[in-house]
Formats: sequence, C-alpha cells, structure tokens
Amino acid sequence: MKFEPIGPELKPLRDRIASLVRDSVIEGKLKPGGRVTEDEIAGSLGVSRTPIREAFLQLEQEGFLTVHPRKGAVVTELSLQDAQETYLIKGALEALAGRLAMDYAEEEEIEHLEALNRQMEKIARSESKNYRRFLDLNSRFHHNLCELSKNQKLIKIITTLRKQTLRYNYIYVSLLSHLQQSVDEHWLIIRYIKEKNGEKLEQLIRVHGETARLALYDFIQKNQQPVTKN
Repeated sequence: MKFEPIGPELKPLRDRIASLVRDSVIEGKLKPGGRVTEDEIAGSLGVSRTPIREAFLQLEQEGFLTVHPRKGAVVTELSLQDAQETYLIKGALEALAGRLAMDYAEEEEIEHLEALNRQMEKIARSESKNYRRFLDLNSRFHHNLCELSKNQKLIKIITTLRKQTLRYNYIYVSLLSHLQQSVDEHWLIIRYIKEKNGEKLEQLIRVHGETARLALYDFIQKNQQPVTKN
C-alpha cells in the first residue's frame, strides 16, 4: 500500500513512520501476515532506511510487526490467546492505576476526563459514528486516567499494553454497539474518583476491561474473524 509523504513535525521521524504503519495495521489496511517492506515505505515517504528500521523494531516490540532477518517485516497475526492474556493483565494494572488516581487527581485533571468523555458521548449518540475518533478519544481517556496515578513505571507498562490491544479495540469499537455502555462506565469511573470510593472504582475498571474482552471474544467466535487461537 502507499503511504502519504511525511511533512516536517516535531516528533522524531522514527515515531512518525511507526505511527503511520501502526494506524494502517489497526484500521486493517495492512492485513495480518502481509509483508511491509523498507523499499515501499522509503519510496512512498521519501525517507532513508535507518528511521524505517528503527520504526520496525519499535512496532515489533509493540506486537504489530514480526521482523525476520533478511526477509523483512510482516504484520503479526492476531492471536485470540494473546488478546485474552493482554486484556487480563491490562485490566488489573489499570485498576491499580485508578486506585492511585483517586488519591492524586486534581480537579482540573478530572475535568479533562469529563471533557474527553463528553466528546465520546457525542459520537456514541450520533447516527453516523466516527469509530476511529471514538477509539482515539477512548485511548486518551484511559491514558490520562493512568497518568493521574503519578506512577511512571506503571504508566509505561500500561501504555505498552494499550498499544498491543489497539488492533482488537478497533474491531470491537467499529463492529459492536457498546459505545454508550463504554461512555456510561467512564462517567461512573469519574464519579468514584470524585467520591474517593476506591473499592467500587477498582472493581468497575476491572469490569470495564472485562466487558471489552468478553465481547471481543464472542464477536470473533460468531463472525469467524481471522484471529488465531495461539
């Protein structure tokens, strides 16, 4: 596939290339098992091979690509087992982050979560739903929630896990009708942070992640999506 040329930005070239390829994988433009070549990207974007290789290594660490020596990179196959395991771990760590956020969150930070969720609610209630925009806002909501924990190591681990679930989230968000449920649960998360109800907050965040995991599993089974079991 063709990639649009990259213009000047503040982010490192490696990160911009990684973002373009990552988005193409998430949206299904690059299919599981499909080859991604340095030549194709270099030709489309007008860049050298060095930042492309760096981007490939980054995407391999995130689980989007599998890089084979002397053979190039291929889009990693979706794995049902991998999805189940990753959602389980991520849910537990996000629950911990939420518990910490309850103690450290300031009013302005909570208001930012509310603003993000209002944008998500607008999409959920619209007839022509912008699923990619919803997914982006959802990622920002959860990233900001984790940042409120003020625990940098925890934030880094969860961020890596969230990137690994983006492909599954896009399937879940774009093909299922759970947008309003997700928004409603976000409002409850915000409410429990304000009330400093740690027990309910931690339980809800676990349920929030489990809902997505089970719905995705059920959808894949019913619709026979090309996701391997291991």
